[in-house]
Amino acid sequence: MTEKPLQNTEPNTTHYQIVSSMTADELLSEGYANYDDFYDPDQEEWKIEVEKMRQIVRENKIPDSECTVF
Repeated sequence: MTEKPLQNTEPNTTHYQIVSSMTADELLSEGYANYDDFYDPDQEEWKIEVEKMRQIVRENKIPDSECTVF
């Protein structure tokens, strides 16, 4: 009697599926990514603009009479 090889019934997981399900910290620690991959110059520019807006609001208080209650 000849034995047939057992078929692998486990699902195949691709490298892409593993990497795409990892968090940013996991990608960095496993070496799949570096910090430059997560750097967005537009986001940095936005942070600077938001800080400028906050500074303007702090310096130029709006009188209560001009405020609208939500």
